[in-house]
Amino acid sequence: MKGSVAVVKLLGAVCVLLLVQGQSLLAQEGASTGPTKTIVADLLDVDRDFYIVRGERGEIQIEATYKTYITEEFQYGDRIKALVLMNNKALKIERAGPDDVPGVTENLPVAAQAPEAPQDGKGEAPAAPAQPLQPESKTIVADLLDVDRDFYIVRGERGEIQIEATHKTEITEEFGYGDRIKALVLMNNKAVKIERAGPDDVTGVTENLPATAQAPPPQEGGKGEAPAPSAQPKQPESKTIIADLLDVDRDFYIVRSERGEIQIEATGKTEITEEFGYGDRIKAKVLMNNKALKIERAGPDDVPGVYEE
Repeated sequence: MKGSVAVVKLLGAVCVLLLVQGQSLLAQEGASTGPTKTIVADLLDVDRDFYIVRGERGEIQIEATYKTYITEEFQYGDRIKALVLMNNKALKIERAGPDDVPGVTENLPVAAQAPEAPQDGKGEAPAAPAQPLQPESKTIVADLLDVDRDFYIVRGERGEIQIEATHKTEITEEFGYGDRIKALVLMNNKAVKIERAGPDDVTGVTENLPATAQAPPPQEGGKGEAPAPSAQPKQPESKTIIADLLDVDRDFYIVRSERGEIQIEATGKTEITEEFGYGDRIKAKVLMNNKALKIERAGPDDVPGVYEE
């Protein structure tokens, strides 16, 4: 009987010891959260548990485990955002938002991100240093490789870059393979404007800081007042294209311009005065994305060209 009691007490002591050690290990694990990184990229393929995406320096394999939180089913071309450990095992995979910038960003542990502010002589924490302004847009000057629906694929220094054109993008003309273009894009590569690069435009990607950071500090006038900021130039909302018609391909009127072919898209709202054929000189009022508002026959005084309004 005494032997049984001793065995029970011994087992109890062992259980308590193991429990204390386990809690200590859990506490240490929770206190030292490992670093993670966030990957925002276009999905190339899903191969069983691996999400293969296009990175700046090549393909990246993101491994999904049974603990990975996947918000939906993804497929080729989707832009995803993955929170992963440093070994590329995913904690969460979700669809990237419009403000998510493609690339790989390392995330420091929470404790390292928010150090305790030192106290100054008066017992107050000093003001935090001003954070550097982040770029709001970038300018891409590169050779065009392909136009795939709404994507302009260009050759960058580190590989291909996909520039996405939206219904708000200003496109000055129709571009094709080999054209050297200049694109003003947001940090997520959605284009604000796509135009032909000029002879002085340097090939590469240039980040643009906000206007407040780019403008020099105003000089004080005689009365101590800063001069009024200069008015921003108004962007054109439409343009008129006068050119000879080469072909009508379903909803597209293909015309010959000084710089090559231009595709004018007719929609359900386009006013078309008559039926046109090869060789007709037409006059089209279009939006900056080449969707036509009106297509009519050009008059004898209409000079061929593209005129922004």
